Amino acid sequence: MRYAIAIWNYTEPDVPLPRLVSEFADFGYDTISFSSGQFGDRAAPEMRETAALIRDRGLGVTLHCAFDFGAEGVRHVLDLFGEAVLAVTFDPLAEVDSCGSSFATGRMAPVLAEILRHTEGSALRVAIEDLPLDARALDHYRADLGPLLGDRYGMLLDVGHLNMRLRRWSYFAGLSIADYITGIPVPIVEAHLHDNHGEGDQHAPLGFGNLDFAAVAEGLKLAGFDGVSTVEIAPTFHGSTPAESKPHSQASLAQWKALWGR
Repeated sequence: MRYAIAIWNYTEPDVPLPRLVSEFADFGYDTISFSSGQFGDRAAPEMRETAALIRDRGLGVTLHCAFDFGAEGVRHVLDLFGEAVLAVTFDPLAEVDSCGSSFATGRMAPVLAEILRHTEGSALRVAIEDLPLDARALDHYRADLGPLLGDRYGMLLDVGHLNMRLRRWSYFAGLSIADYITGIPVPIVEAHLHDNHGEGDQHAPLGFGNLDFAAVAEGLKLAGFDGVSTVEIAPTFHGSTPAESKPHSQASLAQWKALWGR
């Protein structure tokens, strides 16, 4: 198990990224999760300094992307961070036609396949956020996703979204947290951890809302989860600031470690 912080939610213009990485490493995080939006200038001296710091401190890296970042953008990040990169995950793409909306797996799968080919022989894993959620979803998109199936392809589970789906979507009515998690038909590569009240995506610290994180930990254990747990607190989503939220990120990590170790 690795423990990551979604550091993109804590960046500020007057706070150098290496200092921020060191601060979270001192909190006990052993992995840093970056957003593709942080790599607009991939040769920036600050990012090179950050990569050197990650190597020196033995930290892991995950990268969370929009699909327009593409396989080429991912290759630049891999060149920068090397074997420290444990997983590359993507927000899903949707498309709308006369029959309604659906996931654009025909556009997503080739990007994942290219990354897997580029990193053949490594342990790097790729995933899409919350897709496929169950066997029905995998069957529906199997023509595109089927060729990816294997040890290095899986899903990014967002537990804040889990909480909202269980409370608001009739499709998931009656499912327990463990049912939801163990029903995911591909390996869970990474889990985004944040809390809410079940009504909106508040990206709050653990304990803020009504999500049962003990049940989340139990469900992940039942599913054989061995990936990266990423605390994805977004201070501005619930009326906080990065500075005010940092102690909560430290407390959330301690709470999750305690639950996982129980």
